[in-house]
Parts: sequence; structure tokens; C-alpha cells
Amino acid sequence: MIDKGMDKSNMYQALRNFPEQLTKAVEFANDIKIAGPINKIVISGMGGSALPGDILKTYLSDTNLTVEISREYFLTTPVDQNTLVFVSSFSGNTEETLASLDEALKKKAKIVIITAGGKLEELSRKYNIPMVKIIKESPSFQPRAASGYFFGIFVTILANSGIIKDRGNELVELKNFLAGVDFENNAVELAQKLVNHVPIIYTTTKYESCVARIIKIKFNENSKMQAFFNVFPELNHNEMVGWTNIKNIKGKYHFLIIEDVEDDERNKKRMQVFKNILKEKNLDWTSIPMQGDTLLTKIFSTLYLFDFVSYYLALAYGVDPTPVDMVEEFKKALEI
Repeated sequence: MIDKGMDKSNMYQALRNFPEQLTKAVEFANDIKIAGPINKIVISGMGGSALPGDILKTYLSDTNLTVEISREYFLTTPVDQNTLVFVSSFSGNTEETLASLDEALKKKAKIVIITAGGKLEELSRKYNIPMVKIIKESPSFQPRAASGYFFGIFVTILANSGIIKDRGNELVELKNFLAGVDFENNAVELAQKLVNHVPIIYTTTKYESCVARIIKIKFNENSKMQAFFNVFPELNHNEMVGWTNIKNIKGKYHFLIIEDVEDDERNKKRMQVFKNILKEKNLDWTSIPMQGDTLLTKIFSTLYLFDFVSYYLALAYGVDPTPVDMVEEFKKALEI
């Protein structure tokens, strides 16, 4: 059985303190304002430094703003002097992001650097680029744990610059909501179900990048295990068929079906029919209702829940959830 008291590491404290990031971010970015017309927002980053960009893109989907996420050695979308490029790297040393900064400079885009230090901090001084510095909560603090900082910084700068309406009150409300819900007990219970299973995360297209993909990555990095995701209705046209002979496949799976009460009624029906199929096949699954009344509370409460789930699953496997040794070793191999 998983014991809630089995570990009180820096990562655990970071999880407990997560809601505070949303309002601290406002303090970090309060002096940054970008002048001039902006017709596109680009978040250039990798890993945990880019994931909050997916949340921002969904959050601003009800506006006329174009938001693109660039995860490459180059900017994957055209930019010009009317583009705002957030260059996001927690370490400040991510080689793909550094290369993209060089391109953004050449194309005279408006740039804001978001980092905890490293080469990006040096370049911000060299080229007089506005920078928001995130203060690490501990030496082992990881980028994937900083999504509240990144998201809050994005929103604050866009509001300061008049690109979006001031939504600071929404960040305060979100912080209070997350702080007021006990996610941990449910997380321990769900983590226990997932022991010795591969998580399969299913939700709707709306939440593909900003929820399902991020949860998958939390299992990868925190729990040090594989996980997979897909979306309704597309999965009913192909991936679902792949579970026909699941009993003959080596491995155990647990389906996590993330549901929003405001999902399209046709997708709700698809989810129910799919759950009936899982029951008939005696496959393990859990329905995860999204909590909250707003888009932000639904997204962040679901992600926060799985922060704890993936954390406790790591402890159940006897692994340290904090480091990502394989990533660091891979980076060193690239330098050879």
C-alpha cells in the first residue's frame, strides 16, 4: 500500500506549494510591458518550459490571438516585428531554445525571455532583451514543476501590454481553488490502482495538448514509466480496434478517461459506449471528472491531481520522482 507519509522531499513541498506559483508569477512579471501591435504569440521552449504554452493556447482560444508552440532548433511558424516570442527555458541552457532565440533576433520579433538563469540570462543582458527570472524553490526544483510560474508570467505580460484584458483576478481565483481542494487522498488511491499498469489517457480534442499530453509526460518524468494518450472521437475510428486482442498482449493497461461535464453530448455518448466495451472486456479503467466551473480550474485541477498521482506512483515503484537522469545523460552524450 502507498503511504502518504513515505516521502517529504523537495518535490513534495513543491507540489504542496504549487498554487502559490500563480500569484508569485504576477510579482515576477509585473514590470514587463511590450509596446506596439502584436498579431501572433509564439512560445519557444522544450519539455516543461513549453508545456504551459499549450495551456495558454487553449486558454486564449476564445480570442482572436494566434498562439503557436515551437519545439525545435528553429521557429516552426513565421515571425516578424509584430510577433511576440516568449523564449522559455527554465535552465536557460536548452540548445534548441537558444537557437530559436537567434532566429527571433534576426527576424526582429519582440522577445521576452523567461528563465531561472543560465545562458539566456547572459543573452538578455547582452542584447537588452526583457527577461523574467523565476526563482528556484530548491536546488533540485524541476521545470515540469514550474507550470504555474510560466503560465502566470505569460498572462501577466500579455495583460500588462494590453494584448489581452487583465485577467489577474482569474489567477487569484485559480490559486484559491487549487489550495482549497484536497487532491492528495484521491491521488494516492488512483496511484495504487495504477501500480504495474501502463496508463492510457483519453479525453476530448479540446484537452489533448493542455491536459492529456501533459499528464502523459508527468508519468514519464515523475513515475519513470511509459504512458500514452489519445482523444475522442478520433480514437474510436482507429486506436480502439487495437484493444481487440489486448488479453494476448504482454502488459497490463489502465484507461484514464478524463471527462468535462461540458463535453459535447455526442462525445459523452462515445465515452459511455467505450466504457461499456471496457467493462465487457474486463479491462481496468477509471473515469476522472474534471473539477471546477471555469476552463482554468478544470485544466489546472486535473493536472494538479496527476502531479500527485505520478509522484506517489514513483514512490510505489521505489524510484526518486525528481531527477531525470536519462535526459541529463543524453544531453552529455550530445556534447561528445
